[in-house]
Amino acid sequence: MRTAARLLASGLALAAVQCLSPATAGHMSDFDLNKLDSWADAIAVCDVTRFLLTDPDTGADAIIVAGRGNTHVALYKPLYQPPTNFFSDVMRQTFERVQKAGQVSFDGYSRARIHYAGRMISAYSGATLAEKHYMADQMELCYHLAVRAGVKLTPAMRQEP
Repeated sequence: MRTAARLLASGLALAAVQCLSPATAGHMSDFDLNKLDSWADAIAVCDVTRFLLTDPDTGADAIIVAGRGNTHVALYKPLYQPPTNFFSDVMRQTFERVQKAGQVSFDGYSRARIHYAGRMISAYSGATLAEKHYMADQMELCYHLAVRAGVKLTPAMRQEP
């Protein structure tokens, strides 16, 4: 009887640890653009989605990415947040347009980016191929959001790193 109780306790402890692990942190579909409440949330999710579509090694301590001009920028774990707070130039332009209209603040966006980056990067670590396809589809919605905000998209902008 003691053995059964120990096994049950061990099993419960293991289940509790697994609930806290990044692999069970969620799915990419948990960040559905259609379910977000604010411009800050939407732009943050879109910006992180654009980063994740580059298929980064989220286990790396640092990731080198292309910067403006002919430069490179190091993004550091755990959030891989660029110094400008925007990975995507399209999402930066979208933010600027919406900010001018008084619909979002830089502080609100920064909080949303930190909030979603941590959760999305964690979910991405265990993402399936179907979830990665979902992200690509969601990025198309992000581009529609940018156009709605007044950003003039070019084909090259859709191919940004």
